[in-house]
Amino acid sequence: TKELLPFCINNLAPVVNKVIVVYSTVSNRGNKDDSISELVFGNLPCQWVNYEPELGLACHENETRKRNFGLKVAKDQGFTHFLIADADEFYKQDEFLREKQRMEESNLNGLVCRLKVYLKDPTLCTDDHTLVPFIQRLKPETLVGNYKKYPFNMDAEGNVHIDPTRRVNHFDRVEMSDIFMHHYSYVRKDIDMKIDNSSANLQRARKVIFEEMQNAQPGYMSKLYHRPLEFVPNYFNISI
Repeated sequence: TKELLPFCINNLAPVVNKVIVVYSTVSNRGNKDDSISELVFGNLPCQWVNYEPELGLACHENETRKRNFGLKVAKDQGFTHFLIADADEFYKQDEFLREKQRMEESNLNGLVCRLKVYLKDPTLCTDDHTLVPFIQRLKPETLVGNYKKYPFNMDAEGNVHIDPTRRVNHFDRVEMSDIFMHHYSYVRKDIDMKIDNSSANLQRARKVIFEEMQNAQPGYMSKLYHRPLEFVPNYFNISI
Protein backbone atom coordinates (compact mmCIF):
# COMPACT_ATOMS: atom_id res chain seq x y z
CA THR A 1 0.00 0.00 0.00
CA LYS A 2 2.98 2.33 -0.25
CA GLU A 3 1.38 3.99 -3.29
CA LEU A 4 -1.38 5.28 -0.99
CA LEU A 5 0.87 5.98 2.01
CA PRO A 6 1.85 9.58 1.10
CA PHE A 7 -1.84 10.47 0.70
CA CYS A 8 -2.63 8.88 4.06
CA ILE A 9 0.18 10.71 5.87
CA ASN A 10 -0.82 14.06 4.37
CA ASN A 11 -4.45 13.41 5.30
CA LEU A 12 -3.67 12.80 9.00
CA ALA A 13 -0.70 15.09 9.65
CA PRO A 14 -2.74 18.35 9.85
CA VAL A 15 -5.16 16.94 12.47
CA VAL A 16 -2.84 15.07 14.86
CA ASN A 17 0.22 16.00 16.90
CA LYS A 18 2.39 13.43 15.16
CA VAL A 19 2.25 10.70 12.53
CA ILE A 20 4.46 7.71 13.36
CA VAL A 21 4.89 5.32 10.44
CA VAL A 22 5.93 1.77 11.32
CA TYR A 23 7.41 0.32 8.14
CA SER A 24 8.92 -3.01 7.09
CA THR A 25 11.02 -4.02 4.12
CA VAL A 26 9.59 -7.55 4.28
CA SER A 27 5.86 -8.31 4.38
CA ASN A 28 4.23 -10.58 6.93
CA ARG A 29 4.27 -13.23 4.21
CA GLY A 30 8.00 -12.85 3.55
CA ASN A 31 7.84 -10.80 0.35
CA LYS A 32 10.73 -8.32 0.20
CA ASP A 33 10.33 -4.75 -1.04
CA ASP A 34 13.18 -2.25 -0.71
CA SER A 35 11.32 0.51 -2.56
CA ILE A 36 9.79 1.75 0.71
CA SER A 37 13.16 3.45 1.30
CA GLU A 38 12.22 5.98 -1.40
CA LEU A 39 9.47 7.21 0.92
CA VAL A 40 11.43 6.88 4.16
CA PHE A 41 14.08 9.27 2.91
CA GLY A 42 11.55 11.63 1.35
CA ASN A 43 10.00 14.75 2.78
CA LEU A 44 6.74 13.49 4.27
CA PRO A 45 5.51 14.98 7.61
CA CYS A 46 6.04 11.94 9.82
CA GLN A 47 8.48 9.93 11.92
CA TRP A 48 9.67 6.64 10.42
CA VAL A 49 10.38 3.64 12.64
CA ASN A 50 11.42 0.24 11.30
CA TYR A 51 9.90 -3.05 12.42
CA GLU A 52 10.61 -6.31 10.61
CA PRO A 53 8.26 -9.29 11.04
CA GLU A 54 9.37 -12.58 12.54
CA LEU A 55 8.85 -14.94 9.63
CA GLY A 56 7.30 -18.20 10.71
CA LEU A 57 4.73 -16.52 12.92
CA ALA A 58 1.14 -16.26 11.75
CA CYS A 59 0.47 -13.07 9.77
CA HIS A 60 -2.01 -11.75 12.32
CA GLU A 61 0.54 -12.28 15.11
CA ASN A 62 3.17 -10.22 13.26
CA GLU A 63 0.58 -7.55 12.51
CA THR A 64 -0.37 -7.36 16.20
CA ARG A 65 3.27 -7.12 17.24
CA LYS A 66 3.87 -4.35 14.72
CA ARG A 67 0.92 -2.34 16.03
CA ASN A 68 2.07 -2.71 19.65
CA PHE A 69 5.60 -1.72 18.62
CA GLY A 70 4.13 1.52 17.27
CA LEU A 71 2.19 2.04 20.49
CA LYS A 72 5.39 1.70 22.51
CA VAL A 73 7.03 4.40 20.39
CA ALA A 74 4.05 6.70 21.07
CA LYS A 75 4.09 5.89 24.81
CA ASP A 76 7.82 6.62 25.04
CA GLN A 77 7.17 10.04 23.51
CA GLY A 78 4.48 10.87 26.05
CA PHE A 79 1.37 10.82 23.88
CA THR A 80 -2.00 10.46 25.61
CA HIS A 81 -4.15 9.28 22.68
CA PHE A 82 -3.61 7.30 19.52
CA LEU A 83 -5.21 6.20 16.28
CA ILE A 84 -4.08 3.13 14.36
CA ALA A 85 -4.37 3.58 10.59
CA ASP A 86 -3.16 1.44 7.74
CA ALA A 87 -1.83 3.17 4.63
CA ASP A 88 -5.15 2.90 2.78
CA GLU A 89 -7.32 4.46 5.50
CA PHE A 90 -8.56 8.05 5.46
CA TYR A 91 -10.76 10.45 7.45
CA LYS A 92 -12.48 13.69 6.57
CA GLN A 93 -10.49 16.27 8.50
CA ASP A 94 -13.42 18.34 9.80
CA GLU A 95 -15.08 15.20 11.19
CA PHE A 96 -11.79 14.06 12.69
CA LEU A 97 -11.24 17.36 14.50
CA ARG A 98 -14.77 17.33 15.91
CA GLU A 99 -14.34 13.84 17.35
CA LYS A 100 -10.83 14.63 18.56
CA GLN A 101 -12.28 17.48 20.63
CA ARG A 102 -14.95 15.11 21.94
CA MET A 103 -12.22 12.76 23.19
CA GLU A 104 -10.16 15.55 24.74
CA GLU A 105 -13.16 16.92 26.67
CA SER A 106 -14.42 13.57 27.98
CA ASN A 107 -13.26 10.66 30.10
CA LEU A 108 -13.84 8.21 27.25
CA ASN A 109 -11.34 5.45 26.60
CA GLY A 110 -12.16 5.35 22.92
CA LEU A 111 -14.43 5.76 19.94
CA VAL A 112 -15.43 3.26 17.27
CA CYS A 113 -16.63 4.14 13.76
CA ARG A 114 -18.12 2.56 10.67
CA LEU A 115 -16.40 2.14 7.30
CA LYS A 116 -16.88 3.00 3.66
CA VAL A 117 -14.90 0.58 1.50
CA TYR A 118 -13.68 1.57 -1.97
CA LEU A 119 -13.30 -0.75 -4.98
CA LYS A 120 -11.18 -0.14 -8.09
CA ASP A 121 -11.51 3.65 -8.09
CA PRO A 122 -11.36 6.43 -5.44
CA THR A 123 -14.93 7.39 -6.42
CA LEU A 124 -16.63 3.97 -6.02
CA CYS A 125 -17.61 2.79 -2.56
CA THR A 126 -20.15 0.97 -0.43
CA ASP A 127 -20.80 0.48 3.29
CA ASP A 128 -18.60 -2.14 4.95
CA HIS A 129 -19.99 -4.57 7.51
CA THR A 130 -17.00 -4.14 9.83
CA LEU A 131 -16.16 -1.50 12.44
CA VAL A 132 -12.83 0.06 13.38
CA PRO A 133 -11.49 1.55 16.63
CA PHE A 134 -11.04 5.29 16.10
CA ILE A 135 -9.21 7.59 18.59
CA GLN A 136 -8.26 5.69 21.76
CA ARG A 137 -6.80 6.74 25.11
CA LEU A 138 -3.14 5.71 25.50
CA LYS A 139 -2.01 4.49 28.93
CA PRO A 140 1.19 2.69 29.96
CA GLU A 141 -0.70 -0.63 30.00
CA THR A 142 -2.52 -0.08 26.67
CA LEU A 143 -2.14 -2.86 24.11
CA VAL A 144 -4.00 -4.02 21.01
CA GLY A 145 -4.76 -7.61 20.08
CA ASN A 146 -7.49 -10.19 20.16
CA TYR A 147 -9.32 -8.71 23.16
CA LYS A 148 -12.78 -10.14 22.57
CA LYS A 149 -14.43 -8.00 25.27
CA TYR A 150 -13.56 -4.74 23.50
CA PRO A 151 -16.89 -2.90 23.09
CA PHE A 152 -18.73 -3.26 19.77
CA ASN A 153 -16.51 -6.20 18.80
CA MET A 154 -19.47 -8.58 18.57
CA ASP A 155 -23.14 -7.95 17.86
CA ALA A 156 -26.14 -9.62 19.52
CA GLU A 157 -26.13 -12.40 16.90
CA GLY A 158 -22.50 -13.27 17.64
CA ASN A 159 -21.05 -11.74 14.47
CA VAL A 160 -17.55 -10.28 14.94
CA HIS A 161 -17.04 -6.80 13.48
CA ILE A 162 -13.56 -5.64 14.57
CA ASP A 163 -10.15 -6.81 13.32
CA PRO A 164 -8.51 -8.95 16.06
CA THR A 165 -5.21 -7.07 15.63
CA ARG A 166 -6.88 -3.75 16.60
CA ARG A 167 -9.05 -4.47 19.64
CA VAL A 168 -7.80 -2.46 22.62
CA ASN A 169 -7.47 -3.83 26.15
CA HIS A 170 -9.91 -1.38 27.70
CA PHE A 171 -13.46 -2.59 28.00
CA ASP A 172 -15.53 0.38 29.15
CA ARG A 173 -16.16 4.03 28.28
CA VAL A 174 -16.02 3.31 24.54
CA GLU A 175 -18.70 4.93 22.38
CA MET A 176 -19.78 4.78 18.75
CA SER A 177 -18.89 7.77 16.58
CA ASP A 178 -21.13 8.94 13.74
CA ILE A 179 -18.23 9.39 11.30
CA PHE A 180 -16.84 6.96 8.71
CA MET A 181 -13.36 5.71 8.03
CA HIS A 182 -12.80 5.66 4.27
CA HIS A 183 -11.02 2.42 3.42
CA TYR A 184 -9.41 2.28 -0.03
CA SER A 185 -8.97 -1.43 0.37
CA TYR A 186 -9.22 -2.39 -3.30
CA VAL A 187 -7.84 0.75 -4.93
CA ARG A 188 -4.48 -0.48 -6.20
CA LYS A 189 -2.28 -0.47 -9.28
CA ASP A 190 -1.50 -4.11 -8.54
CA ILE A 191 -4.33 -5.93 -6.81
CA ASP A 192 -2.29 -9.17 -6.89
CA MET A 193 0.24 -7.56 -4.53
CA LYS A 194 -2.58 -6.59 -2.17
CA ILE A 195 -3.82 -10.19 -2.09
CA ASP A 196 -0.38 -11.78 -1.78
CA ASN A 197 0.82 -9.54 1.07
CA SER A 198 -2.38 -9.16 3.07
CA SER A 199 -2.44 -10.32 6.68
CA ALA A 200 -6.00 -11.48 6.05
CA ASN A 201 -6.58 -14.62 4.04
CA LEU A 202 -7.64 -13.13 0.70
CA GLN A 203 -6.31 -16.02 -1.41
CA ARG A 204 -9.64 -17.86 -1.43
CA ALA A 205 -11.44 -14.67 -2.48
CA ARG A 206 -9.02 -13.89 -5.35
CA LYS A 207 -11.49 -14.84 -8.09
CA VAL A 208 -14.29 -12.78 -6.57
CA ILE A 209 -11.98 -9.80 -6.01
CA PHE A 210 -10.93 -9.76 -9.66
CA GLU A 211 -14.58 -10.06 -10.72
CA GLU A 212 -15.38 -7.08 -8.51
CA MET A 213 -12.57 -5.04 -10.06
CA GLN A 214 -13.77 -5.88 -13.56
CA ASN A 215 -17.43 -5.05 -12.93
CA ALA A 216 -17.15 -2.14 -10.50
CA GLN A 217 -19.40 0.76 -11.48
CA PRO A 218 -22.20 2.73 -9.81
CA GLY A 219 -25.11 0.43 -9.04
CA TYR A 220 -23.12 -2.81 -9.26
CA MET A 221 -24.09 -5.22 -6.46
CA SER A 222 -20.85 -6.13 -4.71
CA LYS A 223 -20.43 -9.86 -4.06
CA LEU A 224 -17.95 -9.10 -1.28
CA TYR A 225 -20.17 -6.66 0.61
CA HIS A 226 -23.68 -7.53 -0.64
CA ARG A 227 -24.46 -3.89 -1.23
CA PRO A 228 -24.51 -1.74 -4.39
CA LEU A 229 -21.58 0.52 -5.23
CA GLU A 230 -22.20 4.25 -5.27
CA PHE A 231 -20.36 7.14 -6.90
CA VAL A 232 -18.83 9.68 -4.50
CA PRO A 233 -16.38 12.57 -4.97
CA ASN A 234 -12.65 11.85 -4.79
CA TYR A 235 -12.60 13.25 -1.26
CA PHE A 236 -8.85 12.92 -0.71
CA ASN A 237 -7.61 13.68 -4.24
CA ILE A 238 -6.12 10.21 -4.56
CA SER A 239 -4.38 9.30 -7.80
CA ILE A 240 -2.45 6.09 -8.38
